[in-house]
Amino acid sequence: MADSDTRSINKQRRRDAILGEAQRVIGDDGFDALNLRALADAASVTVPTIYNLIGSKDAVLMALVERAVVRIEEQLEDFESAPAIDQAEAVVIQSTDIFADDENFYRSAMIAGEQVGFHSRERLDAHWIDERSTQMAANACRAGLREGLLRGSIDSDMLGSQMYAIYRTSLHDWVHQRISIAEFRHNALQGFYVCLAADATPEFHAELVKKIEQLGRTDTAAKAA
Repeated sequence: MADSDTRSINKQRRRDAILGEAQRVIGDDGFDALNLRALADAASVTVPTIYNLIGSKDAVLMALVERAVVRIEEQLEDFESAPAIDQAEAVVIQSTDIFADDENFYRSAMIAGEQVGFHSRERLDAHWIDERSTQMAANACRAGLREGLLRGSIDSDMLGSQMYAIYRTSLHDWVHQRISIAEFRHNALQGFYVCLAADATPEFHAELVKKIEQLGRTDTAAKAA
């Protein structure tokens, strides 16, 4: 193995160690508890190494958020050739599965992201979060067009943007503990179905209505249990 390859692998290992420890701290005690000197000690690196490999405290948070987005994108690769409805559902199901693995961390990280303005128009360095998330939904819409399930009266990017807006509302409610992860998934799926129905062919519209009704029955049964 070339020296450059070894250096690259070692850099990635140190970066992973830093992010892994940062995720643990944020999950346990929140973003405010993250201290770069303590983080460096826990990850067996120096503070300058953190700055060289990642950057500031805000950059560490950004890197953790990016890692979550990449994980979701990787999960969705398995659905690239799946039917459009499966692709749309996977955006919600795969992401909420990832969030459910470490709810404390993801809630704390997203609250911190709100505080530092990750979704602000002024934060151009973070604008890709919304863009890539919107494209996950838009890709399902494009698949629906190819399959003849959508009429094409509404642009796929516009439809995907509306789907993501509904998703973000559900995400925000979950982050602030107004709803459970199960309710987050339910609300986001329902919103996706409604958005798709706005441009659906009659046959696909009927299928989406059935899915919405099934969600309603599931919700009623869960409340009765």
